[in-house]
Amino acid sequence: MKSNQFLILIITLISSVSNTQNAKTESIDAFISKTLNQFKEVPSLTITVVKDNKSLFTKAYGYTDVEKKVKATTTSSYYVASVTKSFVGLLAAELENQGILDLNKPITEYAPIKDFKDKTIFEGITITDLLSHTNGINNVFFTWRFASIGDYTKQDMIHVLEEKTESVKNDKAFRYDNFGYNVFDLILSQEFGLNWKILLQERIFNPLQMTHASAYLSEAKKKNWNLAQPYTSINDEGLPTLAMTQKDDQTFQAAGGILMSIEDMQQWLIMNMNNGSINNIQVFDKKVIEKTHSSISNVEQKGSIFNDKTYGLGWRNAEFGEHKALYHFGGFDGYFSHMSFLPEENIGIAVFVNESHFGDNVANLIASYVYDILLGKINQTSDYDEKTSEVAEKIQSTQNRFKEDRQKRSDRQWTLTYDFKHYAGDYENKYAGVIHIEPYNESLKANLGISTAIANPSTKDDSIRVEFRDGQGSDILFISNEKETVAAVYGGYVYFRK
Repeated sequence: MKSNQFLILIITLISSVSNTQNAKTESIDAFISKTLNQFKEVPSLTITVVKDNKSLFTKAYGYTDVEKKVKATTTSSYYVASVTKSFVGLLAAELENQGILDLNKPITEYAPIKDFKDKTIFEGITITDLLSHTNGINNVFFTWRFASIGDYTKQDMIHVLEEKTESVKNDKAFRYDNFGYNVFDLILSQEFGLNWKILLQERIFNPLQMTHASAYLSEAKKKNWNLAQPYTSINDEGLPTLAMTQKDDQTFQAAGGILMSIEDMQQWLIMNMNNGSINNIQVFDKKVIEKTHSSISNVEQKGSIFNDKTYGLGWRNAEFGEHKALYHFGGFDGYFSHMSFLPEENIGIAVFVNESHFGDNVANLIASYVYDILLGKINQTSDYDEKTSEVAEKIQSTQNRFKEDRQKRSDRQWTLTYDFKHYAGDYENKYAGVIHIEPYNESLKANLGISTAIANPSTKDDSIRVEFRDGQGSDILFISNEKETVAAVYGGYVYFRK
C-alpha cells in the first residue's frame, strides 16, 4: 500500500513539473509570436532553448527568403558572424592540447611574422593575446579586406600585415576587433599549412553532428541548403529589403565566417554547457573547454542584456542580473546571432535573425524574456510589456533618424565637374584593393571587391556618396583634370587610376 502511495506521489510530481514546463514553453512561443507580429522589420527568427543538457524549446518563425516565400525551419542556415570566434577559440585550444602549437609562444616565432624584416611591433604578443583581444596592435586594411572586400591572396594579406600594422597604444588592454583572429588564420596557414575552415569541419562540426554548418558559403549553395537571406529594414515602410552587402567564401573569415542552423547551435550549446560532453560522449577534453571559457582579459562593460566582466577564447564572461553568464553575439549586414548560457542554472539560449539594424534588439528582448520566465522572475507575456515598449521606442527612433537623413539627401544635386563617363575606371590602392566605377542608371555604381554601392550626390565638390555597408555612407572624392580622373580618395586613402 505504501509503495503504491509513493508511486502515485512520484507520478504526481513528474506530471506537475511537466505541466509547469509546458506552460513556460507555451508562454515563450506566445511571446515570440506576439513580438514578431509587432516588429515587422524582422523577416525570420529561429531559437533553441537548452535546459539540463537537452532541448527544451526549438522553433522557427517567418521567412528566410521573403521574396520567394521560403519558410524558415530549424535546419535553415544563418550567417552567425562573430559567434565564429567561439569556434576558432576552441580550435586553437584543441590544437594546443594536441601539441601542435603553443598559445603562449610569441607570434614572432611563427610564420609569416618570423620572416618579417622588422618584427618590432609584433614582439611580446602571443596567440592568446590575439584571440583575447589584448594584442595592442591593429591594421584597418587587413581586417577590412578579410571581412568586407574579399579581393585578396594570402600573399597580399601577409604584405599588408607586415607594412600597415600599427600600435593602438593602449598597453595591451582589451580592445575588441577582428584583427587577432585574422592573424591567427595566417599563422595556421603559413606556419602549419592548416586551413581553419577545414579544421572546423573535421574537428568540430562533424564530431558534433552539425549537419547544416559550414565555413564555405559555396558548399551550402551547392548542397541547396535553406539559406537565410540578409535583410535590412531602414526604409520608409520599415519592412525587410535585401541588404546590398553580400558575403562569399573570401569574406567568410576567421573572426566571422560560419553558417549554421539553430539545431547545429543546439549541439554546440549542449557540448559547451556540459564541459565537452554530448550524448554521454566526451568529444573535447574538459580542460580545453574550460580554457576557452576562462577569464583572460578584463572587460567591465555594461550591455543591453549582459554586463561583461572578462573575455576568454571567443567567449565573454558576464552577468545576467545576479547570474553568471557566458555568451557571444554576432552581427553583420542582414544578420544577428545571440548565443549564451547560464552555467550554474544550466540554461542556454541561441537566437538567429536575418535582419541587422533591429534584429539585435528583438533577439535580445526574446532571450531576456526566456531567461526571466525560466528563472521564475516573471509569469506571463504581459510582464514584459514595458520592456517591449522600450524596444519599440528605440526602433522607431532609429527609423526616424534614417528617414530624416534620407529626406535631407533627397534634394541634393550632383557636384561632379564632368559627366559620369569621365569618372569610369579602376582605381587601386595597393593595400586596400581596387575601386571600380561605372555609369549606372543616371548615376554611378562603385565596386570595392565584393561590396557594391549605387552612388548618390554628395555635399562636397567632385564627390559621390556611397554605402558599401547598408546605412553607413561615405564619400568618394575624385581628383580630375579635363583629360581624365587620375585618382579617387575613399576613407582617407588614395586610390590611383590604373
